[in-house]
Amino acid sequence: MASRRRLMALLAFALVALLPLVAGHALAADPPVYAPVGPGDVYLALGDSLATGYEVVDDGKPGYPAYLLDYLRQVQPAITLTNLGNSSVSFNGVTSGETSSTLLQPGGQLEAATAFIASERAAGRRVSPVTLSIGGNDAVGVILPGSTATVTAALTLYRTNLERILDTLVASLAVGGQRTGDLVLMSYYNPYPGLKAASPVPLNANPDLDVPRFNQIIVEEAAERGIPIVNAYSAFLGREPQLTNVRFPYNFIGQLDVNFDFHPREAGHRVLARGFAEATGYTLKLPRLYLPLARQ
Repeated sequence: MASRRRLMALLAFALVALLPLVAGHALAADPPVYAPVGPGDVYLALGDSLATGYEVVDDGKPGYPAYLLDYLRQVQPAITLTNLGNSSVSFNGVTSGETSSTLLQPGGQLEAATAFIASERAAGRRVSPVTLSIGGNDAVGVILPGSTATVTAALTLYRTNLERILDTLVASLAVGGQRTGDLVLMSYYNPYPGLKAASPVPLNANPDLDVPRFNQIIVEEAAERGIPIVNAYSAFLGREPQLTNVRFPYNFIGQLDVNFDFHPREAGHRVLARGFAEATGYTLKLPRLYLPLARQ
C-alpha cells in the first residue's frame, strides 16, 4: 500500500525534481499549482551547510537564505530571518556536516525548529516560509572515496529520516489541521558529473546515477505531503564550474577538500534563492539572470 501511495504521489507531482535515470537530461515539467499560505513575520531557514553559506575557502558571502530574504521583503517588508542551519555538528562522537540523522538527534536542529515555531506562535508571530536543504551530506557520504556505507543502506535511512523530518515540520506549522506557514524543500544538484569514470580509485557510488536516487526520495516524500520543491538539479546541470566550488577538470592531487568543495559559489546560492522564491508561489520580481536551465 505504501509503495502504491508513493507511486501515485510521484505521478501526481510530475517528477518535477527528479533527474531522468537514463536520458541524463533535466525534466522541464512543472508541478501542480501550489496554493501558498503566504509570507509571515519570520522566515525560518533550516538545513545543512548550504543554508549557512559555508565554503572550504570562505568568500565571506552568505548562503541562499539571505538572498531569498531580499525577495520576500518585496511583499513583506518587515519580515525577518532566523537561520538555524548547521555546517558542522557532533553525532555519536563524530563531527560532520549536518545530515538527516544529525538533524533528528535530541537537542538537534529539528527540535530547535519546532520549539522556535511554537514560541513565535505564542508571541503572536507567524513563521512562513520555512526552507529546508537536507540530504546533501547523506549523499556525499557514500559518493566520495573512503566511504564504507552502501548506497542502498544510505537511501533507506534517508527516506526514514526524511519522513520524520517532514511530518514533524508539517505538524509544527499547522493549527487545527490547517497550515499556517509554507514549507519548501529542495532537491540536490550533482556536484561531481563524470566522477566515477575520472576517479583513480574505486568508488562505492556513481554520482550521475545515485544523486537522482536521493532526489527521487525527496520528490516522493514531498509530494505525499503537498510540499513544493526547488529543482536544484536542473538549475545546476551543465553549470557546475560556475555555480559550485569544485575544480574542473578534477584534480586528485593536493588539497582534496578544496578541489572537491561541493558547496555553491555566490552565483549558486543566488540560483537556489531564486528557486526557493519561485517555489513559494509568492508574487515576486526575480532577475532573469538566474533562471533555472530547465526554464530557459
